[in-house]
Amino acid sequence: MFWHRLDETWVEQVAALEHSIAVSPWSAEMLREEMRLGSWQQVVLAGTLQDARLAGYIVARPQLDEWHLMTLGVAPAFRRQGVGRRLLQGVMDAACRCHARCLLLEVRISNHAACKLYLELGFKILSVRRGYYPKGPMGPEDALVMALEWPAGARLSNP
Repeated sequence: MFWHRLDETWVEQVAALEHSIAVSPWSAEMLREEMRLGSWQQVVLAGTLQDARLAGYIVARPQLDEWHLMTLGVAPAFRRQGVGRRLLQGVMDAACRCHARCLLLEVRISNHAACKLYLELGFKILSVRRGYYPKGPMGPEDALVMALEWPAGARLSNP
């Protein structure tokens, strides 16, 4: 597997994957807007440069001394292989290099696998946002607000 910056080459494939796995998926135009805003975006690809397949993607937006995880997804065929962890470690490292104070995110309360991964990586639960996600399996769904904070000057290893 190898990394690539999310660019126009991969936008449509990321949007298609997002639509296949997310309850409230991002559109290709939303991804393009994040590119215009200068958000940190990466894809993880499997195979070779000539035969690359999308394994996962991540988008995080730097905001002053905080970064906000906007979206993260892993293709079903690549789940439970460390792709999500590698994507998160990559954004954590990038945020540290930029001297961010913390990385914030919202996650559906029902997304147990993601919640477990975030907690394993050191994120703490800050609060619950009631009805944050308008679409859920049974109507609106709450989100956990989580943050990973680290001391100034901290550095993480590359994924």
